[in-house]
Amino acid sequence: MNGAETGSILINIVDGTRQPISSTVKWSATIHDGRSPSDWRIINVDGTGSAELIKGLKYFDNFFDNYTVIVNAKGYEDAAWMPVHISPVRPATVDLMLIPRDGHLNFSDASWKALSSSRPRFAEILSTAVNDAPARYGSLMEQSEGLVLGCLLNLLTAMSLTTLPSDKSPLDYFWQPIWDDLQFPMAQDRFFAYVDKALVGDVVKAGKIGSFAEEKDPGTWHPGATLSYKQTQFDVTNVQLTFHQGNAKTIQGPDGPIDCIVVEPDIDYYRDFGTHFFMEVLPNKFTRGLTDPRAVYLLRWMAAKQAGLDFNPLYTMTV
Repeated sequence: MNGAETGSILINIVDGTRQPISSTVKWSATIHDGRSPSDWRIINVDGTGSAELIKGLKYFDNFFDNYTVIVNAKGYEDAAWMPVHISPVRPATVDLMLIPRDGHLNFSDASWKALSSSRPRFAEILSTAVNDAPARYGSLMEQSEGLVLGCLLNLLTAMSLTTLPSDKSPLDYFWQPIWDDLQFPMAQDRFFAYVDKALVGDVVKAGKIGSFAEEKDPGTWHPGATLSYKQTQFDVTNVQLTFHQGNAKTIQGPDGPIDCIVVEPDIDYYRDFGTHFFMEVLPNKFTRGLTDPRAVYLLRWMAAKQAGLDFNPLYTMTV
């Protein structure tokens, strides 16, 4: 290997609306290679606007080429990603989202009418077994600063983009959300629904091929749960499907009776308990207590972009 070989990183930055950040926004980036803190080289870069190509990064031809990029700008929460694997062949690209400090969830593009038009399956699921779905949906915008609705849209969007061994998404099965049960409340980090129990077999098959991983003893973290599997596709914000098989009933579906059990979908920030990087970079207000849908929003968007995908839960983050 030529010791003088270098690589580069193209930093793309969007704001909380998922649009390129304004050309007037000044930001700073801290970049370092994959060596230990005592050995890594730190590069500080100042940039303006939505894109900047960082050249001259040392290429090692090993795992030291897994760089870390942290960006901060006045008035915005910090954003970061790792690993960003560089190569002398072509620039590595990292897509980061800077959301405004004290920003809030903006549902102007996520009204019931918009949902029914652009995500009819979501509206169909939320309308199952209730006659006032639009009113219920609207009330969620007002609860806990919209965090409950943000969580719901994050989960529905993430599940709609998840492909199981049957080539179905989890949402292709029958779902009946649970709205008014203290045992199974809608919250800012999860919701509960009755789902066709056939989903269990599909998820178990996903576990056998490695696209999901079983989490043992699910009742420890999910009281009453009997089975739980977590998606393994991303480094962060994977969907977890936890089943409460002891809560079962037969529900009349569109084509006849369906044997259902309770499912509890949620999204964890990170894939395993040893991955602390993202938790350390995220601001404290997003990491205290319950999983915050605002943090899930930005992390899932960045993870999806790194995989060449798009994550659009309809709402945005604005001042």
